[in-house]
Amino acid sequence: MKQKIGTVIEADVLRRAKRRAIDEGRPLSDLIQDALGRYLMAGMPTPAKREAAYRLFCEQPIRISHEQLREILQADAWDL
Repeated sequence: MKQKIGTVIEADVLRRAKRRAIDEGRPLSDLIQDALGRYLMAGMPTPAKREAAYRLFCEQPIRISHEQLREILQADAWDL
């Protein structure tokens, strides 16, 4: 279900988005939805990475070396 929202966008960005929507022959709302969807998916881990994390952390006992643990503790959790 679609929902109407209100937001503030820089005039130049809006102008360019409208031009792109016209060039592609589609509504501005579709262009914005596609762009936002791609942005939100860019940081999502792949199924393979999720599976690897599950195997690494959820199997008993956890089988990681001291070096692997050190790397995990130093890594950004959102990069998994």
